[in-house]
Amino acid sequence: MQKEIKPPIITIIVRIRLESMLRDTRYISYKHIFGTVKDVAKQYGIKASPQEGYIEFSAPKNRMQLFVEKLHFAGVPFAEKS
Repeated sequence: MQKEIKPPIITIIVRIRLESMLRDTRYISYKHIFGTVKDVAKQYGIKASPQEGYIEFSAPKNRMQLFVEKLHFAGVPFAEKS
């Protein structure tokens, strides 16, 4: 019997409000609306922890990658918490 390996949990820091709208800034799909930060995080099962001045988002690496792509396409800067 092989022990199941859990994917690493990734935490990122974003200076944004949960109610902010994420819009695609790429030329090809300009202004496509992904939804609010809160809704997109919920869609991918990302845990949001509001702090003073920023929000910490935590999830396994594979789900976080999808969420980070949306932030990137919307032009929202983020940083990985070490």
